[in-house]
Amino acid sequence: MKLKFWQRNVDQDDDVSQEDNASEFQMPPGHYLSLGTRLRAKWEGYDDPIEYYLLQLEIDAYADWLRKMRIFLARPVEPELSELDLDEEIGRWPPERIRLYDKLFDHGIMIPGGHEYALELAKPLALDETLSCLEIGAKLGGVARILADRLGVWVTAYERDGELALLGMERSVQAGVQKKVPVQVFDPSAPDLRKAYFNVVYSFGEMFKVPGKDAFLAALADTLRDHGQILLTDYVLTRDLDEAELGRWAKLEEEELFPWTAQEYKKKLGALKFDIRIAKDESETHLSHIKMAWMTILSDMQRGGLDPDLMDYMVSEMEMWMNRVKMLENGSLAFYRFYATIR
Repeated sequence: MKLKFWQRNVDQDDDVSQEDNASEFQMPPGHYLSLGTRLRAKWEGYDDPIEYYLLQLEIDAYADWLRKMRIFLARPVEPELSELDLDEEIGRWPPERIRLYDKLFDHGIMIPGGHEYALELAKPLALDETLSCLEIGAKLGGVARILADRLGVWVTAYERDGELALLGMERSVQAGVQKKVPVQVFDPSAPDLRKAYFNVVYSFGEMFKVPGKDAFLAALADTLRDHGQILLTDYVLTRDLDEAELGRWAKLEEEELFPWTAQEYKKKLGALKFDIRIAKDESETHLSHIKMAWMTILSDMQRGGLDPDLMDYMVSEMEMWMNRVKMLENGSLAFYRFYATIR
């Protein structure tokens, strides 16, 4: 591969200077080599860490451009280029971060408990090939694909994050289920759902991020057919959080949060003519799934050595999940499961 954007570090006589004789390559201004980069270079077999660093810059620049183009081309309506702010949309989910979640919660399943817990949660729905489902907060669509594969159901998977939705649709295409499990971008603050279309609506642990839940739950009720079913798991407040507490939580989640109490869910579902069959605190099960996932990945890393690429995302993801654990254990939050049917 031609290394196009750096220069060899030589003087006018084309001799390497004594001061910089450790490398024949020159670092770009303002850049420096971290210990992690040096370790990765050694791991990848590079004698010169600067050469490795500069090659990664070029690869990252290409990958960044490619992600922008994929998101741009996936847009249903082509906007003016001046209106695009793709830097706001891309780069949050590079392959290394996705790979970390694959290791944590099963391949493509971005919820604690992985495949088996998703199937366990779905049992009351009695899903089969005659039913159509809507998933809210689908991430990469892993839950939808496992339900389609094991139970034959058709799932429309909606995800707010445009980058995750694009990556999820790619996985559905690769699995050959793009028609049975399409993963699409969706804005819950402006729901435009077909009336009386789905048999089942479900969402696993994502509703606390949805603003205007009163109107949104009403839209979900309207999109259900007669005898439709709704299944939700979510973080609910067990006490009032002050502004500083909510701000700290939101900072770790990297987005604004809109949590309800379990009582608010029950009241709203009842007002929408749902017959609530299950309203259960699943906090202990959820805690055990989170802790087991992190214990397993840390144990694997201890036995097999550190994967430097995963380490770039390990700390921030662990902080976010361990904050959830702390709030569940100190009684600020509970993790609830709600299952209800249209009366």
